[in-house]
Amino acid sequence: RDVVAEAASGPGRAGTPAVSGDRIYGAVPVESLGGIYDLVVIGGGPAGVAGAIKAAQMGRRAVLIDRPKFYARVLPNGLDPFFGGPTGLFSKALRDAAKNTNVEAMTAQNMDSDVIWKQIAKDVVKLATRNSEGQCRTLARYGIDYLQGSARLLGEDDEANVAALEKFGNDLDNPDDGLRSVMVSNAGLLDKNGNLLDQSEAVVSGTKVLVCTGSKSARLPGIPFEQSHRIFDSDTIGLLSYLPRSVTISGLGIIGVEFANIFNALGVKDVTILASGSIDGSIKKLGMDPDVANELVRILKKSGVEVLEGTTVKEFAYVPPPGADDELIEMRLNDGSTVRTDLFFAAVGRSPVGRDEEAGLASGGVEVADRGTVEVDGKTLATSSANVYAAGDVIGPPALASTGVEQARRAVAGMFCEGDDDADPAREANPDDPLTIGVWTIPEMGFYGLTKERAEREGRDVVEGTAGYDRCIRGRVFAPDGLLKLVVDSDEGTVLGVHLIGKEAAELVHYGMALVKGGTTVFEMLSDTVYTAMTFHELFGEAALDANDKLAFGVEWQEIFDVLGRRCRRGTDDDLDAGRLRERFDAIDRDGSGGLDEAEVRALFASMGRPASKRVVANIMRLSDLDGNGTIDFDEFKAIFDRIARRAKIPRPSRSRV
Repeated sequence: RDVVAEAASGPGRAGTPAVSGDRIYGAVPVESLGGIYDLVVIGGGPAGVAGAIKAAQMGRRAVLIDRPKFYARVLPNGLDPFFGGPTGLFSKALRDAAKNTNVEAMTAQNMDSDVIWKQIAKDVVKLATRNSEGQCRTLARYGIDYLQGSARLLGEDDEANVAALEKFGNDLDNPDDGLRSVMVSNAGLLDKNGNLLDQSEAVVSGTKVLVCTGSKSARLPGIPFEQSHRIFDSDTIGLLSYLPRSVTISGLGIIGVEFANIFNALGVKDVTILASGSIDGSIKKLGMDPDVANELVRILKKSGVEVLEGTTVKEFAYVPPPGADDELIEMRLNDGSTVRTDLFFAAVGRSPVGRDEEAGLASGGVEVADRGTVEVDGKTLATSSANVYAAGDVIGPPALASTGVEQARRAVAGMFCEGDDDADPAREANPDDPLTIGVWTIPEMGFYGLTKERAEREGRDVVEGTAGYDRCIRGRVFAPDGLLKLVVDSDEGTVLGVHLIGKEAAELVHYGMALVKGGTTVFEMLSDTVYTAMTFHELFGEAALDANDKLAFGVEWQEIFDVLGRRCRRGTDDDLDAGRLRERFDAIDRDGSGGLDEAEVRALFASMGRPASKRVVANIMRLSDLDGNGTIDFDEFKAIFDRIARRAKIPRPSRSRV
């Protein structure tokens, strides 16, 4: 059944990088390690790679040390297919393979499941390898050494670190600033003839160290991970070596839902998610827009995935031994029922690996919280230990690949900033500034900015504009399931949040981020923006239109406000006073009816020294006269004038067609 190993493993020794011919990945000549580095990076995920590249871009010498997650998966030339990728690289590759493999058609042709899985596994390895090769090429282009091995941070007083300081002291501008060293075991070291050394160890020293050791899957007690080749978590799922007949997933979080989608797309008809709480409770924990989350659950159930609320595994009654492929895992649930499944996947979250003593962080002087989170300065990313910084999952939430990359770049830019302190990017950094979030479910999700609930907690009055994917031609034809939502300030019409689920949502959300960060209004989206026909971007216009319909003063008022506002700027603040408005209104309302007709409204504007054209006043009456009595009362007029006055005080951006 181990067809992934057949596709991805090679003859390399267990626990050491592999070598094939003269093309070597993850191996460094011994003499290269004899000098001092500016930066030593521990961890080869997106954050670690980004940090090393940033250092090289600043003209610094960097080395990146990474231990392959699975040495058995390292290719004969030393390439680790999972190097440089996020924690979920396997799931992304498997998702892509699932979308491009018609398992149902292959099964209908009587193809054996092992043959089908072998094809899928090869596609996964190919996709992952392409990413890894690209990362290695980039490192080589910048002259960054990439060393496979297990890195352990040494304390400042460690003999090896003290010896390194004595050796390289003359290379430092100020030896009192010190340096830091890392012990690397199972290192991919090459002798002068290019041969890989057995069981090598090396001390690597640098002026700074960046820790990017990531996170690991949380494991609940009672799950026999070590007893079965059919029980997995988000770390070990990369070892999956067969196409399961049925799948049971514990956890209704993002990881659990992603894999439920994937296995369903792979043609697994029996996919069940066990949720310890309710669906609503799980959705709230995800922190996403409730309508988007509910749409996700709806699509999930529509595809045939069963979600059991308030359900947990009480015990594993039977776990088949390796080789018993026809037998199933048997579990007893908390409600007394029994479930049999071919694969059990534990998706109960992840935790930082700061307490992993193999990395030696705590013993190296780094302050680590109880849950394994490395404590850092929010702006500089410096740890409590001199010359040691950290970025990515290891420092805790939000624990996204994108945030880890930003953190690593910021940390490196700050640690090597020389000269004027104003040039230090950490001074202006806002660690709370959000980034876009993409979730690789099927279909995708993406969100940025505020939800309606959070905006209201912050004291904002907002409306929501929603458009189903079937509101644009491309959606109706190719992908009708999904929705796009805008959270809009009800007063100014500015877009505060964008939330999507549907095809290409993780791409579309970046345009949504630009809208939010640019303070764009739905009025500008409707009147100044032209969306390319037959694209999903047309949904933004549809959602803006829906939000506009819920505003007291929508896009149809904006030109009127602009015209009258220009005249307001020529007036005085006294004219905008509520008392003065009331006096002038009553002076025109000679019959005391409490309402003004069109001619009287024109007279009112004229009396204030702001004559308005007949067409402008006619449209004010048309838009305001909701009860159809042909008049406008004082409260309606004041609301209009308040809005005009507010716009008169706010500089309006110049308009340009996009």
